[in-house]
Amino acid sequence: MRCFISISLPEGTKRGIVAIQERLKSSGADVSWTRPEGMHLTMKFLGEVEEKRLSKIETALNRAVSDISLFSLNVSEIGIFPDMRRPRVVWIGLKEDGDNLVRLQKGVEEELRKIGFPSENRGFTPHITLGRIRSNRNIEKLLNLIEEEKVIELGSFEVSDVHLMRSELKPAGAVYTELYKAVLVAGNGG
Repeated sequence: MRCFISISLPEGTKRGIVAIQERLKSSGADVSWTRPEGMHLTMKFLGEVEEKRLSKIETALNRAVSDISLFSLNVSEIGIFPDMRRPRVVWIGLKEDGDNLVRLQKGVEEELRKIGFPSENRGFTPHITLGRIRSNRNIEKLLNLIEEEKVIELGSFEVSDVHLMRSELKPAGAVYTELYKAVLVAGNGG
């Protein structure tokens, strides 16, 4: 089964992101937009995982979160991967005042490396994918709207757990199922 590690978003944050997505859709650009139920912050993509490895992944996640306090993330800006000259993915960024997210991501990466999942070569950019660009149709309109929307204020949300998710590819899009939840340490949010 295809699996990944993620942080889920509260419904209110998703609604705010969907409103931004709707404004971007008005460009008429050829984009495969992420459905609200598919919005999440991916910490690590695992790929195909045998069922017998799930318990080791759960243990690794518990170790990764063991010294991380609750923390808040802010929805910060809209961006494009890899860049505005070669737009492929529209995303919305997340940022934190402290370093808990970075520590959490590094801990997840390290604990999973110990049980055989290779480390990522690229840096971690906390983001939610809004859509994947399929062609250059109306791309200039889309890029102009992104520039207009660049800085956004959707407030913050609290992160209290990390999820092991299964991804099933269906004709209507990917369906995500939570397999396990590792809960962060309750505390002052550091």
